[in-house]
Amino acid sequence: MQIVIDKSNADQRFDRFMRKWLKVYPSIRLADIYALIRKGWVKVNTKRQKEEYRLQVGDTVVIHENAKLGDADFSVLISPKDRQIKNINVDKINKRIVYEDQNRLVFDKPAGILVHPGNQHWKDLCMNDYLEKWVEGSRLEVVGSKSAVTFKPSFWYRLDKDTSGILIAGKTYDALQYINKIIRERQIEKYYLTLVAGQFPDHLLIDKPLEKKYNERMDRSEVTIDFRYGVAAKTECRCEDFFQHEVLWPCSLVKVKIETGRMHQIRIHLADAGYPVLGDLTYGNPAINRILYKSLGINRQLLHCWKYSFYDYLTSQQRSFEAPMPEDFEKVLQK
Repeated sequence: MQIVIDKSNADQRFDRFMRKWLKVYPSIRLADIYALIRKGWVKVNTKRQKEEYRLQVGDTVVIHENAKLGDADFSVLISPKDRQIKNINVDKINKRIVYEDQNRLVFDKPAGILVHPGNQHWKDLCMNDYLEKWVEGSRLEVVGSKSAVTFKPSFWYRLDKDTSGILIAGKTYDALQYINKIIRERQIEKYYLTLVAGQFPDHLLIDKPLEKKYNERMDRSEVTIDFRYGVAAKTECRCEDFFQHEVLWPCSLVKVKIETGRMHQIRIHLADAGYPVLGDLTYGNPAINRILYKSLGINRQLLHCWKYSFYDYLTSQQRSFEAPMPEDFEKVLQK
């Protein structure tokens, strides 16, 4: 067996490199590795080297064919995250699919899961993992005008971890490029449902620029309204229902249409207007959020991507996808 050292493996101690390389042989102990090196069963450029030798680019590590390594077990190389992905229940994914054709896949995303892995949640399963698992199970044959070999189906946009609702993935290069184009050109209608504190007016249009900043104390990004440095953000809201909740007091069900897709746009705009989203830990009302959790067990912002609508050039027709109201919304409305 010969292993040619490249840049990714260079400047490592010989013994440490061998410990990593022989990890797939469970019968090999640490003492066995040092014995293989000392006795010359493993050499570098046909010569014996000491354990502390630093491997160089172009070195060839040779493991003698008669070295007793035992049977390889490559499962040890699978990370905990890979094991999670392998064990994803495909039927569970199927229940979350709203629509699928050869160009796109539409999910009803549950709250509490990221769209893509984040720095603080890189070990957790995300929607991208579910997408890859589904594509793998369906044996997707990617069709597109460019780079079919390197293309991977991916989502058109993001939703916050605790925001539920419609999430669309492009399964072909052309479909993904097209949706990115119409998002940039604002040719998509995006509607959300949210539950807020207070009696909401029949109609409210909020046009206030937003600035994204990093909160070092909380170690996360936050958004503020900033007329000097902010970027344009417009949110149109209509009250769908107003009710007196038995523990949360005045609440409103609000339908929201956003013309721009800024980070936390709906949440910061509504909080600034005096109608914080229920359960919003960043911009919401802490007292109401505590009642929401203690009384109803709800600990996420009640924001739901309800409807996504756009013109589909592939079928020459208007497309609309809707996600049903989540159970935690119903729980509040029933009270």
